[in-house]
Amino acid sequence: MPKTARYNSTAKGLMKWAEAELEHVGRIAAIKDKDIQYSYALSTVNGMAHLKDALAERASKAGHRKGDLLNTHDAVIRVMKHLVQTYKVNLNTIRQFNTRHVLSNMSYLTKKNTTRKNSK
Repeated sequence: MPKTARYNSTAKGLMKWAEAELEHVGRIAAIKDKDIQYSYALSTVNGMAHLKDALAERASKAGHRKGDLLNTHDAVIRVMKHLVQTYKVNLNTIRQFNTRHVLSNMSYLTKKNTTRKNSK
């Protein structure tokens, strides 16, 4: 059973982290070499997997920032799905390097329509 990571991040810190991770996507597309694109996309998906988990952890404890954190969480998942599909990222590579078992299950990246639905 995977252990639960404790990211102990602030909401502001997570939003800055998300901003930095999302900037990588444009840089990946700007690179012409397919091997470098793949490697960069793989690294970015790995970082975003940690970010997604950290956002979910903080959102479960957040007060007035919960909506922002959940919206960012959903955006990160959408971008991860895009990267996996566009650059054919092999999730097994990320799973192999998850030796400390801190990442949550990543099966949501290969399924359709699995992001959280807003309830209004």
